[in-house]
Amino acid sequence: MPYRKDSDQFAHGPSRMSRRSLLQSAAAGTALAAMPWSLRRAFAQEAAPLLIIGGGTAGLMAAIFAADRGAHPVVIEKSPNIGGTLFISGGMMAAAGTVFQKAKGIQDSPDVHFDDIMRISDRTADRDMARLWVDNAGATVNWLAEHGLTVADNQPVTGTSYDPYSVPRYVWGAQNGMSILGVLKPLFEKRVQEGRITLLTDAGAVDLIKDAQGAVLGVVTEDSKGKRSDIRGRHTVIATGGCAANPVMFQNLHGVPLYRRVAWPQSQGMGLSLGQAAGGYLRCAENYVGYYGTIAVSDQIPSPPAASMSIDSRTRPLWEIFVNARGERFVREDHPSMSARDRAMDRQPGHRFWAVFDQRILDEAPPLIPAWSREQVLGSFNKHPMFKRGATLAELGVVAGIDPAGLEQTIRAYNQAIERQAPDPFERSHRPRPIAQGPYYAICSQTWTLKSYAGLAVNKDLQVVTRENRAVPNLYAAGEVLGASTGGKAHTSGASVTPALTFGRLLGQKILPL
Repeated sequence: MPYRKDSDQFAHGPSRMSRRSLLQSAAAGTALAAMPWSLRRAFAQEAAPLLIIGGGTAGLMAAIFAADRGAHPVVIEKSPNIGGTLFISGGMMAAAGTVFQKAKGIQDSPDVHFDDIMRISDRTADRDMARLWVDNAGATVNWLAEHGLTVADNQPVTGTSYDPYSVPRYVWGAQNGMSILGVLKPLFEKRVQEGRITLLTDAGAVDLIKDAQGAVLGVVTEDSKGKRSDIRGRHTVIATGGCAANPVMFQNLHGVPLYRRVAWPQSQGMGLSLGQAAGGYLRCAENYVGYYGTIAVSDQIPSPPAASMSIDSRTRPLWEIFVNARGERFVREDHPSMSARDRAMDRQPGHRFWAVFDQRILDEAPPLIPAWSREQVLGSFNKHPMFKRGATLAELGVVAGIDPAGLEQTIRAYNQAIERQAPDPFERSHRPRPIAQGPYYAICSQTWTLKSYAGLAVNKDLQVVTRENRAVPNLYAAGEVLGASTGGKAHTSGASVTPALTFGRLLGQKILPL
């Protein structure tokens, strides 16, 4: 049906219904379905069984499974389309007991998966959340496979760039997050067409409706024109993104600037604010851990990436040393744990480091920036803000913003250890050349992140809880809005997408008392 300005109906296919669409819920029935959105307030006392704020990874799963239980959920989505971060996500999942493991004869268990998470995260993952993930993720991945998800023949694997699992359990589709959305979207749209799910787009949640005792009774939404509406619901799930597209909130919560804006644009932190306003609190901000090895376009914050350095010693032995703004080495450059290196880097001034090397290393080492030609690299020094060159180490320190005396002392100690065949103080194993032949070079790497780490605290039933661990009545949460509870202070493989899918499924399938 085409859009008509004199109509309250707006059809763009099943995946897009505006807030002026008809509220087709079990509570309202066909009478309300015939009413325009602007008259919905007259039926405020008729609460839908379930409201889901966010039509992304967790929200879609919750809606599909709740609809199959006859709950007729209403999905409230701020953007024009469903999918959320699946449009940009790598879609990497980790689960024990999957059909993909079974096909390869891989033996695995939730207990082994749990132990791996605790090891990789250095025991910073929340035990209850990690346990909920591992005990239920296998069934989630198997359900996706049953509905068409496929992975490459060489999967599952133990990991990719970051600390590996002890058992191959890591999988992803050929189109990354879009492979997951390719499974979920048709199932979701089918239920919309059948009238079992109502989707409201252009509907940003701005407040929760609560009674005098603090029980959540619904959601206040606002469209792009500033019009507000109340939607009543017996239960509400916050399934929004985090705040990694909101530089001010991100820095306020984590104490770290948002160095790069790469998150889904809708990840403005509204779900975090809604949960707090209802009496919940945030945790896991201390689990922030940045990625490093990438080179920003400039010193402006946020800044897009210009290039990536090859710093994984498993694929390229390290010839350079890494120093901080004081000119000090701060980590074993070829440390086998990428997460350990990340945590060390996050303790450095400005959350940045410089890869320092000399002319001989530049000439003899494998390319530090594989995607760039030698000419492009050479042409960037003292022209690109992150590439610096000096005839002496002191000059390099001055132009790069590294303490010159500290840099000279660090290089001197590094070279002497090599010449004397003495052990490296950081236990580095690969030291092919001293750094002694000018000119000298430094390339700056700035930390960055894809997601936010502070998240709403929930209990084992995914109910939002207060600091006194009391459940906020009728309010639940799943997805990135839970922060880094499952993966801890590490880049634990599959710790974002898999729990979001799994917790959304659990809410819709059995946790919510519908």
